[in-house]
Amino acid sequence: MRWFFVTFYGVTAILFLCFVAWIATRVAHADAANYVVGKIMIYDLCAIGVIMVYVAFVGAWHTWERLTGRMELERHQDPGASDGRR
Repeated sequence: MRWFFVTFYGVTAILFLCFVAWIATRVAHADAANYVVGKIMIYDLCAIGVIMVYVAFVGAWHTWERLTGRMELERHQDPGASDGRR
């Protein structure tokens, strides 16, 4: 799960820096730079959307397993696997 949090923190940091750069380029009336920063923000928001879809999918998957009883079934079949013991 480390890859997920690194990706999430990365796109969040990029979005924050893009907002700062977008405000700076608007104040400086640098239209070409503002256009580039806007494009980067759009791509970054798409990346955040992909992360949100992934989180929704994993959440729905776990909810489905909980509702159908598959999580409890796996736990009863292998009782030592859930707490890390072998």
